Amino acid sequence: MSSEGGMLRRVVRLPEPAPATTGAPPMPAEPVRDVLARLPHFRGLAPAVLDAVLATATSLTLQAGEILFREGDPCDGFFVVAQGHIKVFRLTSEGREQVVHDIPAGRTFAEAALFHHGRYPVWGSALKSPTVVIKLNGPAFLALFASEPELAGSMVGSLCNWLHTLLERIETLSLVSAGARLAHHLLRLPAASEGEHLVVTLELPKKDLASELSITPETLSRLLARWRDRGWASVDGAHVTLRDLHALQALADSSAPA
Repeated sequence: MSSEGGMLRRVVRLPEPAPATTGAPPMPAEPVRDVLARLPHFRGLAPAVLDAVLATATSLTLQAGEILFREGDPCDGFFVVAQGHIKVFRLTSEGREQVVHDIPAGRTFAEAALFHHGRYPVWGSALKSPTVVIKLNGPAFLALFASEPELAGSMVGSLCNWLHTLLERIETLSLVSAGARLAHHLLRLPAASEGEHLVVTLELPKKDLASELSITPETLSRLLARWRDRGWASVDGAHVTLRDLHALQALADSSAPA
């Protein structure tokens, strides 16, 4: 990747490298600092320590489908999503994507690759256009982490909280019923009131949501159609109206068929 004006410009598409991105300018330093200051990793750091973190940061703009890193690439940093969405996935031997996680704005990812693996264990690509990520340079950040106890303590606490979130997700994926997994997912999304009902917005395309829930797209479609017929939920594009919260909550709390 090349750097121009503080912004990484080289991005790639499957299967070959894509031309340099020329659309969006780099994020100015102050907004990047604001994004970093809101993260659990860095929230509450002394200004001087936060400035040292900022000195390791550069920004990169991706368009939907552009690849940030490939499975097996050497890990030279971790990332913050400042705008848009990143999809983290693996490719099966048949070339099918298995979504591991989707990363919305305000979240970090690839810390484990930097601190432990040394290589990215998955693929990362942009889900939306534009997606802006902030990259924390690996060697510079590791040196800062080793020399600043305040930073180390803050990150360890934040990563422990994230570990609890992942354990909850494992528990969800271990549910026998695909319907329970889907109901659990929908009930955890931010919702808007619409009369006596709640409306949630799917942040992932349906095929990627199905992959993240370890079900097939066909199963997802059948579940939503069945819930529509029962009056539990209705779908309008990316918007899902939850019409029978009691039924969906009971399903989410059980392993019964949907």
